[in-house]
Parts: sequence; structure tokens; C-alpha cells
Amino acid sequence: MFWMPDLSQLSLETIFNSILKGFLADNPIVKGLEKYSYSVVKASIDIYKKVCRELLPTPTKSHYTYNLRDLSKIF
Repeated sequence: MFWMPDLSQLSLETIFNSILKGFLADNPIVKGLEKYSYSVVKASIDIYKKVCRELLPTPTKSHYTYNLRDLSKIF
């Protein structure tokens, strides 16, 4: 069995903000949107955490399991 503790809010923001800023900086089509990357990342992490907290798996809805892979699909 393998277990890893959850990442802190700051760690998640740093990781995903770096990914998004790198994409936006290298893409001339979306030039100028880098300034919104932190807001997008923060909102996405907040939604992810709320979903994990409120949409818990039940016997009839066992597919309600979320992890960082779901969050990373956004970026």
C-alpha cells in the first residue's frame, strides 16, 4: 500500500500556476492572458477542494472519487 499526504494550497498553486503561465507565455494566440493565470488556478483549486469535500462516494455513486489527476486535466 502506498500513501502520500495531500499537497498544501500553496504547493498546488505554485505547481499549476507554473504550468499555466508557461503555456500562456509560449502561445501567441492567448498573449496577454498570463496576468489571469493566478486567478484561474486559485478558482480551479477552490472548486476541486469543494467537490472533494461535498461529493463523497456513496454505495450508489461510487464513481465520486476525485484526485489531482482530475484537477490537472484543466491545465
